[in-house]
Amino acid sequence: MSHSLHRNGTEENLQNDYTFYARASRWVNREGCGPKLRKILEIILSEKPVNFGSSQAGKNAKAGLDPAEYAKTLDKAYGVACCFSDKKSIKSALVKLKEADTGISIVTGGLIDEIVAIAEEIGIKPHTAFLSLGIHGKKALLPEAQVLEMTTMCGHGLVSFKLSKAVIKKVQSGEMSPEEGATLLAQPCPCGIFNSDRCEALLQQCQKKE
Repeated sequence: MSHSLHRNGTEENLQNDYTFYARASRWVNREGCGPKLRKILEIILSEKPVNFGSSQAGKNAKAGLDPAEYAKTLDKAYGVACCFSDKKSIKSALVKLKEADTGISIVTGGLIDEIVAIAEEIGIKPHTAFLSLGIHGKKALLPEAQVLEMTTMCGHGLVSFKLSKAVIKKVQSGEMSPEEGATLLAQPCPCGIFNSDRCEALLQQCQKKE
């Protein structure tokens, strides 16, 4: 999905950060797609995603979304979203989904070389690729890079600059651990594509800079 394209960071810290969407299409296969979405949810949960959620459910796993409750909402939903921080897990999930052949569109995001390599390894050919062209306009108004690396993990902009700066400050002062900070920052993103593992690593780097 296009809102997951703009994750800011270095090639090094964007490795092992994979977004995942299963999305039914209105007028095509959305009607009655609940059982298929539940099957997809079962598969991705078997591979232990870092986070998952949906706008229909209104929150993500880091904010307390229970998988069983999430599954119940899928009759009225049109998709499932999550993120992984391990190449082996996303690859295994895609293999299982290929075998399940649900007919629901699957979109994965990450460094393009890694995604293409995974597709080749499991014998699938992506038919579409979206690439981010970066940020244009008054970039001087943007916060520093370490903040953008965290806030852009929520493509809808629901993780604020101010909250991110406050968490960085608390982690640097020892008031909050990197894990606690990452969990707090992940909660406003209902889609569940905010990768708290990556955020925790970024906050650990902030600690070292202090």
